[in-house]
Amino acid sequence: MSRQRTSTPLQALVLLNDPQFVEASRALAARMIREAGGDVDGRIAVGFRALTGRVPTSEERAALESLYGDELARFRKERAAAATLLAVGASKPPPGIDSAELAAATVVASTVMNLDDAVMKR
Repeated sequence: MSRQRTSTPLQALVLLNDPQFVEASRALAARMIREAGGDVDGRIAVGFRALTGRVPTSEERAALESLYGDELARFRKERAAAATLLAVGASKPPPGIDSAELAAATVVASTVMNLDDAVMKR
């Protein structure tokens, strides 16, 4: 049975800001980095497939690559913002991953997690 679509902002706020979802996004981001290495396109494919069960379209991939690039540039300039994002939740970020890269991948994972394809069963 499929879940009905909702237009309430509460669902989006929970999926974007709840510590458990932020932490889950960070865990997926770490997996994306581990499995795809330095290949941004591969990272996006790993995360997208894990959450939706399909590969992203070229438009989705381009949008997520642009988001990743923008967030990576921001987190490289604002290391404190990356540290704040990565500190959310009970678990610690995995060692050995650049904090700006992990934070940028976390934002991408969170974005994919909020897509209808990831939230609703069709």
